[in-house]
Amino acid sequence: MSPRNAIVKSRRSRRSKAVGIGNGLDPWALVWGQPYIDCETLVGAIESDLERTPNPDFRTRLLVRDCARAIKSFWGPTRYKRWLASSRVGRQIRAILREDLGKTGFHAIRRRLVASITKDQLEQVFELLGQGIHPRVEVYIAGSIPTLVKGLTYRPTDDIDFVNEVPPEIRSQRTAISQVRAEFGLTLGHVQSHYLPANWINRRQFFGDFGGIRVYLVDVYDVFVSKLSSKQNKHQDDLRVMAPKLDKEKAKERLFGDGKYFLENAYHRPQIEENWRFIFREPLFPEAPEATKRKKKRRQQNGDASKE
Repeated sequence: MSPRNAIVKSRRSRRSKAVGIGNGLDPWALVWGQPYIDCETLVGAIESDLERTPNPDFRTRLLVRDCARAIKSFWGPTRYKRWLASSRVGRQIRAILREDLGKTGFHAIRRRLVASITKDQLEQVFELLGQGIHPRVEVYIAGSIPTLVKGLTYRPTDDIDFVNEVPPEIRSQRTAISQVRAEFGLTLGHVQSHYLPANWINRRQFFGDFGGIRVYLVDVYDVFVSKLSSKQNKHQDDLRVMAPKLDKEKAKERLFGDGKYFLENAYHRPQIEENWRFIFREPLFPEAPEATKRKKKRRQQNGDASKE
């Protein structure tokens, strides 16, 4: 499969997930509270929403109009016209665009649109890298790739992070690496395993065999826990976007279990607690009853003093 065909296939796959029966995405969930919006997923969500609600209210029509304008700017007029011509709700979108709905209501959509890497594109990358490798080499992928592939985050990325190192068998594939960089805009990097929770390798997820490469993805809960101690804005954004899609208790269990050495680090613990509080709107460690009572009493005293 050529890179172009892989990209077309990934577009269809992402849209079909968005418009699948019982699996329709809500465009409001995409445009609110996320730093980036995957363009293909937004297209699928709009189509799904208009199919479920053929007569949308004013606010939804305004959202559809502003999204359509942003998509046209992101894709360009040629691809945009092809989309409207082939879409089952293309006629509805054109009708909404002809309405006088007033000023732009959603100003930030265009600058947040991205084209995230997909499972199909990642498979194509590993096929290129694995063509000239014998015998088989196992690799483990961490960083943002596992969460992007599983649809837990949407954001641009320019690298694939191998755990510990990029194997020399892959580093020697210079032509393939150059092709991956030119056609997919991706470089190969690495992240040390001590940034992951203990026993992460036992939870790795099989991704596939590609020529001489067997690829595993680091479990998304291990990725989540590994980002909790980060002060980087991009990692904090990832945490915030991932959190509603994960089981909070499972994430806490992973942190308190195989991630406990992060909490035992005096440098990392305050940031972990702060990130957890910000994301879940609750403390990581519940306060003791006596401390809660003292705080409540102080608030009451301050309230009484203000009335005097």
